[in-house]
Amino acid sequence: MRPNVSSRRSQPLLPDGLLRAQRGLRRVAVGLDFSLQSEFALARALRLPLAHGAAFSVLHVSPPVDGHTGPDGAVGGEQCLRRSVTSAAKRLRQRPDVDVREELRTGDAPHEAAELAKDQGVEVLVVGRPHLPQPAKPLPDDALVMRLVREVDASVLVVMPHPGRVYHRPLVAVNFSRESRRGLELTMRLCPVSTPIEVLHVVELREDESAPLAEQLRLRQEREDAARRALVRFLAPYRETGRVMEIRLRFGNPCECILAEARECDSDLLTLGMSSANPPTALTEGVLRHSRCDVLISRHAAPPATLPDGGGAPAS
Repeated sequence: MRPNVSSRRSQPLLPDGLLRAQRGLRRVAVGLDFSLQSEFALARALRLPLAHGAAFSVLHVSPPVDGHTGPDGAVGGEQCLRRSVTSAAKRLRQRPDVDVREELRTGDAPHEAAELAKDQGVEVLVVGRPHLPQPAKPLPDDALVMRLVREVDASVLVVMPHPGRVYHRPLVAVNFSRESRRGLELTMRLCPVSTPIEVLHVVELREDESAPLAEQLRLRQEREDAARRALVRFLAPYRETGRVMEIRLRFGNPCECILAEARECDSDLLTLGMSSANPPTALTEGVLRHSRCDVLISRHAAPPATLPDGGGAPAS
């Protein structure tokens, strides 16, 4: 992964005073299509740390029926959604400060999810990875999850297995950019303070095969030393947060190295940073297609100053 140096890389992006303690999420949305995988997504979303006064939106988008764009034919979806929202409210009964909302919309799911994220300033959209007959088979290019990552201007958490507990083996791939720093800080917010975070940087090989072997080994060692020093500097702002961060370096193709590291370490969460101004890269989509664990695509947009009122009475 080629270093993408930011002029502000020496500074953490979270406001002062928020790095030492756990800071919960204020606006979370979970997408439901009532499949088993989306139920896994809801279960994972309910395990995420929520800030005081947080909004927890449960979204279901029904396709248009008979060419209509209104709520015609969405009665079945409304009933299923209400049951899911009621269940979520029960799970959060110890958090009366959390506003559980049901969002029933009709139209194109990625478009409606993008509108919800924009209107409510959603920080993380949680969705389930579609079930494939062969688990090792990659996601197709037109999969709904791929479209959500491309179109929703917010971080997207793609959930695979049923969440048995909070994340305890997160892996964050960084390239020293502002986006990867945001991804690391978002992962810190999602995981307990006691959870070690593995931070991986991949150095792409550009060896001159015509050079003598000794020269190739020397240049590789120099690149490894330089990458390790850069990674230590990148993590320096978090030394006093109480977090344990394990440094990892790999050489080779970034996508292959990230996936291999996740498999070897049995990671349960894999985080990548992504620019809100640019479309997903081949690396982002490649990791998302082939990952066997949950994937967090960290993408940040400025939230609105105030949270708009929900369309109906809160469910909690």
